[in-house]
Amino acid sequence: MKEQKIMDTKRMDWFYRPTSTTGKVFGQKKLVEDPDMGVSIVMNRYPAGFTTITHTHPCGHGLYILDGQMKVNQEIYGTDTLIWFPEGCVAEHGATEHEDVTVLLISNKQFDIHYIKDEEEKKRLDQGIQPIVSDVGRIPWFYRAASTSGKLFGKKQLHLDQDTGMEINYLNYPAGFTTEKHVHPAAHGFYVLSGQLRSNEAYFGPDTLVWYEEGCIAEHGANAYEDLICLQISNKHFSIQYV
Repeated sequence: MKEQKIMDTKRMDWFYRPTSTTGKVFGQKKLVEDPDMGVSIVMNRYPAGFTTITHTHPCGHGLYILDGQMKVNQEIYGTDTLIWFPEGCVAEHGATEHEDVTVLLISNKQFDIHYIKDEEEKKRLDQGIQPIVSDVGRIPWFYRAASTSGKLFGKKQLHLDQDTGMEINYLNYPAGFTTEKHVHPAAHGFYVLSGQLRSNEAYFGPDTLVWYEEGCIAEHGANAYEDLICLQISNKHFSIQYV
């Protein structure tokens, strides 16, 4: 039977790992490793002053800033920003000197990393591919109805992956809003930013990821008293069938 999986990040321990050969460490909580498309979702916490070595990845991936500020290639970005690195993008990133930064790392397929050893290798690998920045505060809301009920919820599309079809969306379910029972032909999840997610008669608060396996039957929305703000993440092309 297909089911939903609950990851309350506040109850998970940090796993500390070094980056490359520097010995500097950052905290990590692994949330999803999708067996179908290889999508990874990981929470990373970079301490103040931490910067990765220049590197590249054989996958597209995004860093959604949950708190603090992130420094990427000498630019600084704040909370509620998604920085998407296309496959082959050469980059270095981390925290500013003054505060820690916590991010959700979301990949479009199996995640791996290649550290660049010197300037010659950097010149050879750097194809001029730049990160794509989506600032939630600068994106207009798109309002849509849920099935035949006519009730509206707000959506801001942060990323639609041209390679795999996976999506990252920023959603606002108004208080009392609930979808009708439905199923999706894709695995997907909701990361709660504020409010509570109501899912199959249970409630989940901020910093919780609820992940639905492909084919899982569910209904979800906000509680009766406050709006729900969350990230919606799918592992591939997303559509819906009401049951």
